[in-house]
Amino acid sequence: MNKSTPALQLYLISSLIYVLSVILHWNEFITFLFKPMMMPAILFYYWQESKGKIRIIPILILILFFIGDMLILIAYENLLVPLMLLNLLAYFLIGYYLVKDLLTIKNPEVSLYTVLIVCIVIGFLLSLLYAALKLVFDTSDSNYGLLTIYGVTLVLLGVGTVIFYILKSDSASFYLSITMLCLVLCDLFYVLYNHYAPLDVFININVFSQSVSFYFIVKYFLAREEQNLPEST
Repeated sequence: MNKSTPALQLYLISSLIYVLSVILHWNEFITFLFKPMMMPAILFYYWQESKGKIRIIPILILILFFIGDMLILIAYENLLVPLMLLNLLAYFLIGYYLVKDLLTIKNPEVSLYTVLIVCIVIGFLLSLLYAALKLVFDTSDSNYGLLTIYGVTLVLLGVGTVIFYILKSDSASFYLSITMLCLVLCDLFYVLYNHYAPLDVFININVFSQSVSFYFIVKYFLAREEQNLPEST
């Protein structure tokens, strides 16, 4: 058995039980017990898979997400601003890696197909941003400026990730694409559930996307290291 297998199994089991506890409305104690297990398990998996050669930026990104998760677990009100700030820091760090990845692509072949796909993605993400800002929040909201920055950051990350995947089409770009899809879904349905309509389907998609994103972002970090993509930390 691989040394990292127990950590991965713990992550998968704790994630599954956490997601089921939300979907099936189990006792809140189960959620409080298993949700905090997910991040330490995936962190240990990352440490094992990287053979102890962990880097500061990936750890910091995961810690920022973990702090946000714990805030949601212990408090239910007035979380929008602190969650956005924590996630923005994590997104900026992911964006830092993404820019470095894009700069490694030499003489990219830009076809009409590439331009078309990028335009479709931009249109789709801008539509989601419009829906979140105009249909859910009011322009008079004191946090509207921060919400706009948050949304634009996600759009830029999404577009950059699609460009990276189309031009590179390797394991790192694939894992990052799945990660960004999960993060966009997670944020979108968190907003819909907490600020538009508290429907079960919204929170179910939110917790599932969140749980899956941790695994794929770690796989992205590991794939970068395997490909010896440029690091600074």
